[in-house]
Amino acid sequence: MQVRGIVSRVSPGSLSQKIGISSGDEILSINNRPLLDTIDYLYFSSLLNLRIRWRRQGRDLSATVRKDPAESLGLDFKEELFDGLRSCSNRCVFCFIDQMPPGLRKSLYVKDEDYRLSFLHGNFVTLTALDEEDLRRIKRLKLSPLYISVHATNPSVRRRMLGAGGAGNILAQLSALAVSGIQAHTQIVLCPGINDGDELVRTIGELASLFPAVASIGIVPVGLTRWRKGLFPLTPVTADLAEKTLKTVRSFQREFLREKGSRLVFAADELYLLAGRGLPGRTTYEDFPQLENGIGLARRFTDACRRLIPRLPARVKKPVRAILATGVLAEPLLKPFVERLNRVEGLSVSLVPVRNTLFGDSVTVAGLLSGKSILKAIGRKKDADLLIIPRVALKEERLFLDDLTVEDLSLRLGIRVVSAGTPGEVVSLLL
Repeated sequence: MQVRGIVSRVSPGSLSQKIGISSGDEILSINNRPLLDTIDYLYFSSLLNLRIRWRRQGRDLSATVRKDPAESLGLDFKEELFDGLRSCSNRCVFCFIDQMPPGLRKSLYVKDEDYRLSFLHGNFVTLTALDEEDLRRIKRLKLSPLYISVHATNPSVRRRMLGAGGAGNILAQLSALAVSGIQAHTQIVLCPGINDGDELVRTIGELASLFPAVASIGIVPVGLTRWRKGLFPLTPVTADLAEKTLKTVRSFQREFLREKGSRLVFAADELYLLAGRGLPGRTTYEDFPQLENGIGLARRFTDACRRLIPRLPARVKKPVRAILATGVLAEPLLKPFVERLNRVEGLSVSLVPVRNTLFGDSVTVAGLLSGKSILKAIGRKKDADLLIIPRVALKEERLFLDDLTVEDLSLRLGIRVVSAGTPGEVVSLLL
């Protein structure tokens, strides 16, 4: 196994710069311990006395330093995982990557099953790739919280969903982590006819028995694309199933709040919108433990819009004609906000919900919009000076899933294109 911790940047004035480490050097060890990833780097560099070994162009170098525990060595690395990404070997019946169209950049087809990225970034993992050494390391380094895809606690159902023989022991794994003080935020991808109904009730109940080690339970509807061919037959979550699921969630929330002091289980925004239900209040989401999983984003967005409205001016100095593009799912959330913006004298804002031509109509979230989908929805409109697109659809604020850039989009449409991540940014761009 090759381990390469290549330095990308050395902070000016840092200890690393003082002892002579440079960009491009390879960090070999700290106190004779090889580093597998940036977690090891952060853990071992927190000690007082350090002996650091590194390699430059085939030559091994070393230095000894003394530092304060909170003082950083000042190193950034080209990759977070020095020994490579742990990929997923499951055959999940709902896997989104198996439903991806061909021809996209290679990184989009990578199946991540690395517990380290779960700790560092909140990526969901199934724990099926954990071995005993991984488990010992999680406990020793206190890598908490982890984000874990459970889907079902019934061993046979989970094995069926993940297509993995060893997938049935999730409760035992969670219990072992709990004993060592490791918390877990858990996820259930709702697949009609498989883990809904009684199975969902069982899963929520068994996960809740591990509270507070299980810190949250998120329920999200399965995502199905138009490229789903030759795969396990799945049907989308209907409005009726969304309503039934929300009823189950509300019932458990009342029980858990009374008995545990936390609602614990939370439903994805998409389930409320599918069911035609209004969003619950902010306090229902507590501290928004699964915001990046699409649970509570709509509530925060709506609240932000409401706070902005009283601060809008009566008029703008210079007239602005703008188009606000979004995913189909977010249209009902944005519509009242856009209507209020158009009451500002001099503002003319058109809301355009964009159909997803890349993945299909059943994929309605803004984060999976392609540049070509937006291009097709907007056309060569001449009645706007500005197009505002959702930043969540971009990688590094400029690149769409289909490798079109913001600049490409602007050139083809003939209007200025900018991205926004919050309602406040939308207002700032308009004003």
